[in-house]
Amino acid sequence: MNALHFGAGNIGRGFIGPLLLKSGFNLTFVDNNQAIVDAINRHQKYDITVVGNNFSYITTVKKVKAIYINDPNIYFKIAKINVITISVGVHAINSLVVFFEKLIRYKIETNDFVFLTIIACENVFRCASKLKENIKILLPGIYHKYLDKNISFVDSVVDKIVCPNDKNNSDDINLSVKVEKFSEWIVDCTQFKHDRPNIIGMIYSNHLDAFFERKLFTLNTGHAIAAYLGLLIGYKNIYQAILDPLIFNIVYGAMKESGMVLIRKYNFFTDSEHKNYILKILSRFKNIYLTDSLKRVGRNPLQKLKKDDRLISPLIDTIKYNLPNANLMKGIAAALCYIDEKDIEAKKLRNMIINKGIKYVLSKISSLDSSLLIISEISIYFNIFMKVNI
Repeated sequence: MNALHFGAGNIGRGFIGPLLLKSGFNLTFVDNNQAIVDAINRHQKYDITVVGNNFSYITTVKKVKAIYINDPNIYFKIAKINVITISVGVHAINSLVVFFEKLIRYKIETNDFVFLTIIACENVFRCASKLKENIKILLPGIYHKYLDKNISFVDSVVDKIVCPNDKNNSDDINLSVKVEKFSEWIVDCTQFKHDRPNIIGMIYSNHLDAFFERKLFTLNTGHAIAAYLGLLIGYKNIYQAILDPLIFNIVYGAMKESGMVLIRKYNFFTDSEHKNYILKILSRFKNIYLTDSLKRVGRNPLQKLKKDDRLISPLIDTIKYNLPNANLMKGIAAALCYIDEKDIEAKKLRNMIINKGIKYVLSKISSLDSSLLIISEISIYFNIFMKVNI
């Protein structure tokens, strides 16, 4: 069995790729970074350091190869693929629409009727379904029957903290990564048109929407808020931030607020189950051996402040269900304070606030009505955070 993984980044190398190899697939990474592609093909292996608060060990991933996405012969080279997984990041996912449209054409023209499963592993709601819709817009109608019959687009939720390892002193790309032991990969069991791939660690569920929002609005919400608050104080890593009692209380409070939304919205998770889930996440954040950079977690603040993302979406639902939201508001205010000259979105956000004012910018980015009281309340927290440390 042959598998491709699009995106030879942290999640690809540290989570999905190793599971595919462990499950018996021949794995090829596809990436738009020629240097990473060359490094993978040169070494054909890399190390994964698994760390916890009282243990650490190294595993070596072997027999890997990679191909540059703009290789002129890529469609020939990836023929007869059985499984494609994707973790390229939210900003790059739409760039794959044209690629997959051409791949489908190539499969039809070469009489390739091998069933293909495409699984999106992104922090985007129903990412694979959206990808399929966009491909069908581009793909001529005469090819739609082939797509619907032979290709499964499967949505999933992935959860594992993966960090790049320390840089080496050579000019070579360091492919090694550092990961936590915990992992979760849940896929929508209703979207497979043919036999499900036998992948170790994959969990099949028909409640994917609930699991997606549980992960995005608990782990990702808490992660982001810890990062933005930690940066305000001057911390560098997640564990430093979450070990600060003041930050811990705000993060824990925000996760409980979003949790109340999930319990009310889905009637699927119990209070005790979700409390244990939150506490498990907080213990993962406290892993002092997982040096997860606050700037890595906080990057791309404009994306994180969108209406359907980890900060604003649970806030909107707290209003809908008349639930507490003070800690979520503090987290959003901290995100609006984010400054990083190397982050394009952070620079754009800062310039927008300087030129337009905090209330206008918050309303514009989040699509919230500027007349809402909550806009004023978040603005008050923002002004406090900008003047003094928390």
